[in-house]
Amino acid sequence: MSVPTDDSFEASALGTKEYWDHVYDRENNNFKELGDIGEVWFGEDSVDRMICWVLDQPDITTSTSTLDLGCGNGHLLLGLADQGDMTDLTGIDYSASAIQLAKAVAQDQDRQAIVYATANFLQPDEECSWRPDDKTFGLVLDKGTFDAISLDPAQAQAQAEHRPGPRDAYVEAVRGLMQRDGKFLITSCNWTMDELIDHFKPHFQYHSHVKYPTFSFGGHTGSKICTVAFVPV
Repeated sequence: MSVPTDDSFEASALGTKEYWDHVYDRENNNFKELGDIGEVWFGEDSVDRMICWVLDQPDITTSTSTLDLGCGNGHLLLGLADQGDMTDLTGIDYSASAIQLAKAVAQDQDRQAIVYATANFLQPDEECSWRPDDKTFGLVLDKGTFDAISLDPAQAQAQAEHRPGPRDAYVEAVRGLMQRDGKFLITSCNWTMDELIDHFKPHFQYHSHVKYPTFSFGGHTGSKICTVAFVPV
């Protein structure tokens, strides 16, 4: 199966920083008033399956440097700290409100050692205090961030002008953050496994994938989301 055509993704508010700032402003208020950490993107099951995949990898240890792209409230990293005793954890998000929430939740759960920072990794010239000495990572995670980037109005504009957009920049940026023998684990609801493999093939090759319950419709079998692991080429 090929990557979706240029018309497959329409620009959406879900692809804008303003949308996510608004979401996390609301969730910060809910956390302060109710102690609710907010929505878990794709649900608890996807988080648990990602964590199980990580813990099943013999070359990923408690000290593996791990980066969560678009970490939101930090739930995935908290799970790795709690269930896997992982100690070198970094989460970045371009929404300062998301990072504010992630830090507050981590402090509430006594996980202040997790590093959280406001950053847009698609802008290589920005200040990278969260990445001292151009640190690279043995494990990079994405749960929904590539989906949001695919809906960015800047992507639609780039396609209309027949030039690379944020979706294309994403692949090179992720590769630049990784160690040569690192692993990249991505969960998506907008892309199938075959589409992800095709889109990432300039810099990555398929390693494995996480199994989810499937459903059948119109003679086709699939699942609502997919989680795919890659290694750099």
